[in-house]
Amino acid sequence: MAQTAAETRTPSRAAKREHVGMAMYDATVVRTTRLTPHLVRITLGDERLRDYRDDGPDARFKLLLPRPGQTAPMLPPEQDWYDHWRAMDPAVRPVMRTYTVRAVRPEVAELDIDVVLHEPAGPACRWAASAQPGDRVGVFAGWAEYEVEPGVRQLIAGDHTALPAVAGIGERLGENDRATIVVEVPGPEDVLALQVPAGVEVTWVFTRPGDPGAALHDALTALPADRVGDYVWVCAEQAAVARIRRHLVRDRGLSPDQVMWMGYWRTGGQIDLD
Repeated sequence: MAQTAAETRTPSRAAKREHVGMAMYDATVVRTTRLTPHLVRITLGDERLRDYRDDGPDARFKLLLPRPGQTAPMLPPEQDWYDHWRAMDPAVRPVMRTYTVRAVRPEVAELDIDVVLHEPAGPACRWAASAQPGDRVGVFAGWAEYEVEPGVRQLIAGDHTALPAVAGIGERLGENDRATIVVEVPGPEDVLALQVPAGVEVTWVFTRPGDPGAALHDALTALPADRVGDYVWVCAEQAAVARIRRHLVRDRGLSPDQVMWMGYWRTGGQIDLD
């Protein structure tokens, strides 16, 4: 995928590997599963997913939703899709939001996405809360940032919106990988059982009302040096994750290349363009 000038979720560190490329999928909702009070899994299907190329455990994608009154989104062509999307009439072009690929099962042509349900609800949240089998959406996927050299101790951290990526990373850790995981979620009812090797330490903290990311920040600043390691992946609310990154670089002495950070959402606004 060629990064566009309007891509607002730009990571802090350049990729050191080749990406597998992205593709457009004309997907249909297969089923929905409520995971916690604030998290719903939407399983999508498209025969083209049998050829899905995995770029990594935190692969993000563009979810393209129909406008009110449409039964399916008007998908742009795959080649130069973003330019075509920008050129479409805003009244009919798909609503675009960015999410994480939670899992793909090419053998059955299915893809899972986990969507946080929140108030006030945006267009993707409203769609996820009411999605029914047969509903149609577009998916342009996927582009991953997680990249760790073998043997490097790592810290994986995020809020509720980053939980799908955190869980995906955790599932791919090996028995000999040294890692600490810290996740901020709204409350105890939102804790999930992560599938991680026995030696991986997982800590859950709970969001303070009106101060998203503060509990995550405090938990990370309190970590002993041997739990921070040499590679950090942290994604959360935009201002909170920038503050965490400053702590890691200024106070912990990590270089910018050792920290992959990204704002998944923004208080009082949105990340993706309409």
